This record gives sequence, structure tokens and C-alpha cells, in this order.
Amino acid sequence: MASGALLLLGGTAPVAGAHPLGNFSLNHYLGFTVRPEGLEVLAVTDAAEIPTLQEQPKVDRNGDGTVEAAERDAWASDQCAQTTQRLKVTTDRTAGPLVWHTGSAQFRYEDGSAGLRTSRLECLLRADLHLPADGITLHVASGIDPGRVGWNEITARGDATTLDRSDVPAESVSKELRDYPRDLLDSPSGVTSAQFRARPGGSAAPAQGTTVTAESSGPTAWLSSLDARLTELGAAQRLTLPLGLLAVLLSIVLGAGHALLPGHGKTVMAAYLAGRRGSTRDAVTVGATVTVTHTAGVLVIGLCLTAFSSLAGDQLLGWLGVLSGGLVVAVGAGLLREAVRASRNGRSHEHLQHTHPDNEQLRELAHAGPAPTAPLGHDDARDDHPHPHDHGHEPHSHDRGHAHHDHLHPHGHPHDNGNEHGHDHRHGLFGGSHHHHHDPAAPGRRGLIGLGIAGGLVPSPSALVVLLGAVALGRTLFGATLVVAYGLGMAATLTTVGLLLVRLGTRLSAAADGPIVGRLRRIAPYSSLLTALLILTVGLGLVVRSLPATL
Repeated sequence: MASGALLLLGGTAPVAGAHPLGNFSLNHYLGFTVRPEGLEVLAVTDAAEIPTLQEQPKVDRNGDGTVEAAERDAWASDQCAQTTQRLKVTTDRTAGPLVWHTGSAQFRYEDGSAGLRTSRLECLLRADLHLPADGITLHVASGIDPGRVGWNEITARGDATTLDRSDVPAESVSKELRDYPRDLLDSPSGVTSAQFRARPGGSAAPAQGTTVTAESSGPTAWLSSLDARLTELGAAQRLTLPLGLLAVLLSIVLGAGHALLPGHGKTVMAAYLAGRRGSTRDAVTVGATVTVTHTAGVLVIGLCLTAFSSLAGDQLLGWLGVLSGGLVVAVGAGLLREAVRASRNGRSHEHLQHTHPDNEQLRELAHAGPAPTAPLGHDDARDDHPHPHDHGHEPHSHDRGHAHHDHLHPHGHPHDNGNEHGHDHRHGLFGGSHHHHHDPAAPGRRGLIGLGIAGGLVPSPSALVVLLGAVALGRTLFGATLVVAYGLGMAATLTTVGLLLVRLGTRLSAAADGPIVGRLRRIAPYSSLLTALLILTVGLGLVVRSLPATL
């Protein structure tokens, strides 16, 4: 029934999707036209759902909750006036920047996702400009903050003038922020300055061309389609029980898909670590921590964004990304330190291995009478095991010089004197009888919780938009429920992958010797070190990837 509902929902009419540049994006376009009588520029600001929501209290000057036409016009005039002060254009023939005058100002809302709206501001500005016969060079500084997430584009063309040596195109690839090319969304335009030379004479300005956009496909497009359906359900004017349950189901699916998307290092880190410990409890711990952290993060950030209109959501997410990466780095550094320490201790205590008496010694002891010391089945005075360490021996013989024995038991037990002794036994992911020292570098509970917090610390923008849309419609509890369901979906993915790795480790431990397993066993002594380096590398990558949004 759920799958049928999904198919039915997928076949409904198209819905207003999320902003293609992201719900936090703030996008700018400057289109210059050089005419014989002066310079003209169309300045466009396209704000996504969350910046639009944050600025709405400023637009609604009387605070009645409804933005009227007069309030939109007043807001447009104020914003265009600020643009004239921010935009700087200088020439090689004038001492100072050109003086702008507002020709027209328009501000309007457009439908966005989850019942929220996007906004578009258009300012037509003009400045006097004298073109000498030999031409003039213009330098443009948009004054736009390049650190904000969004599309920044500049074009320049001549109308009865000719432009030479222009470092910007004549036509807008985004059709003045109306149709962003999908093949460039992952690397949006970031032009905030320009230079071109203009001289009199030339043809009339051509009409703006059209941009052909490629349809997206694959898992990302499928998740985007589900996200659009979820936001439509969250913004439904009449919310029924079936629609509400379907929205919860979609939230779980989207959360699970979000955790699997490329670039989410939390899946690899948490699953690999849970599998390395070989514990079901560890996998569940990571999943539960991600759920709690993600849910709390979305709720707190949603509250902050609505309370502080000056808070830049994209920069906030950037700082959270840096913090998340820092937590992963801290866990990786701790594991690396423990792995190195374990390796050094193993080399320095190899002489502490304990031995069994051989057959000749046993015969001598039998003639000498009862031994006043420990029983025959070895009882190491240094061992403080959580399991019995008296291994009773059936009558059998040891080869002379035998110094080790084979047995199965957990090897992470402490020793009173801090010394570790070697055993020949089978353990770990690659199971096999091999000799090595005990490995204390297995991550503790705090490390697992730290990775879980790092995995859920950066909230999904789609979950945040759903929450804010529900709050705007007076459905705060419903929005919070969808956020919890989203987190549960993420946790389900992380926990499932972790449990699969636990099962894989168990299967490989019981597997017979083979060429592949044999090769893996040769690197088993270095597994702790490799794990630490992997986690450390992923954490550093998260920090580097998140830093640009904070600058």
C-alpha cells in the first residue's frame, strides 16, 4: 500500500520544487548595457526560501503578517538604493566611481518548497557616461560577498556601441537568474568583478538567447523528486491522517537516502568503525546518536534562523561542518595515538611471553613430588581476565621448546602489571591463527558517540525547510515529527551498514583459508593504524570542504 501511494503521489501534477541552488542560497546578477548616452545595469537578487523567510519581517513593516503591495514597493526602493551604494564602476577617464540613479524597482514573491516562498528583486540603474572616440575602459566591483552560497554572474554588451577585451560574456547563461543550467549547479558562477572596454559605434543590442538545460537523472534526481513531494505534503492546506502518515514515510526514506549520498563521510566512518568493533551494540549506538543529534540540530537551527534575520544560514552550516570535521579529526587522532602506543608496547614486551613445561620437565616434577605452586593448566599471575584463564589440559604432550598454545577468547583484557603477552589465537575480521600482541586501540564508547554526533551535526537543508514551512503554517508539532522521522531514516542506514559489516566480519572469521583471506590477514596487525588514518583523513576532508562557507 505504501509503494502504491508513492507511485500515486509521484504521478501527480508538478509541484514547486526547492531552489536549484539550495534553500540557503542568495544569488546575484548584473547585466550591463553600454549605450552612447550612458551606462545601464539590471541588478537582480534571487533569494531562496530561507533568506526570504528571514527578511519577511523587514518587508512586512506594519507587522500584520501580510506583505502588501505598498510594502513590497517600499522594500524594493530601499534595496535598490542600497545597491546603488554598493555597486562601484570606475573608468580610466574619471577620478571617481560613476553615480547611479534608480530607474525602476520591483520586488515579488514566488512559490518555493514546503509552502515557503522565494523572492526576486529587480533594480534598473542608470549612470551618465561619455564615450570618447578612442573608447573607455570600465572596471566593475559588484560589492557582493563571495563567501555566501549562491550564483554570482555578470554580463556586458553594447547597444550601438562596441565592447572590446571584455572578461565577461554578453549573454546570461542563467537567463538573468530565471533558469539555472543544471550541469553547472555543482560549480555555480562566482563572478563578482568585471572589466571591459567600450567605444562608440556598433549594432543594436541582440535579444537575450535561451539556455538549454540538461535534465538531471540518477539517485540524486530521484531523491529530489521525493523531496518535492514531501514539501508538497507538508504545505498541504488540508492535512489528513493518510497524508500525514505518507509524509512521515517519505521523511524516513529521504533520511535514509541522505545518509547514502556521496560526500556524507559519516556513513563510511560510522559503518567502518562499527564493523571493526564487531558489535551490534556499537552500530546501534552510532545510529541512535546520529538521530538525536540531527533532530536536535534541526530544531535549534530552525529556531535561530527565525529569531535572527541577520544570521546567514549557509555560513552557520559551514561552521557546523567545520565542527563536525573537527570531532572526527579528534577521534581519529585519539585512535592513532593509541595504535602507535600499542605498537611500541608490543615490541618492548615480547620477552614477557609465558611458557609451558615440556615433557621432560613434567617427568622431573612427577618424581620430585607435588608442586607447591600453581596447577598445571597455566595460571598466569599477571592476568586479570573477565573470563576464566585456567585452561585445563587433557593428558597430552607438548613438543620440546613449545612456548605458545592455541585457544579462543576475547583478547582485549587488561593485565595488572600493564604488560601484554602474546597468544596464538583466532580473532578479528580476518580470523586466522596468528601471533600478535593485544590491541588496545579499539575505539571506546566515547569515540563512537563522537562520530555519531559528527554525523548528525550538520542538518539536512530539506529537513530544515520542511520544519520551517510547517511552522509557518502553524503545524510545529507535525514539522518536528517529520524531522524526527528524517533522523530515523538516517540512523537506519548507518545502523544497517554497520550490522552488515559485523556480519561480514563474523563470516570472514569462520571462513577457510584462501588467497584473498590470507592477504587480508597479513594486514590485520595494521588494522588499528589504518582505521585511525582513515578516520583522520575523512575528518580533515570535512574541515577543508566546509571552510569556504565560513570565510
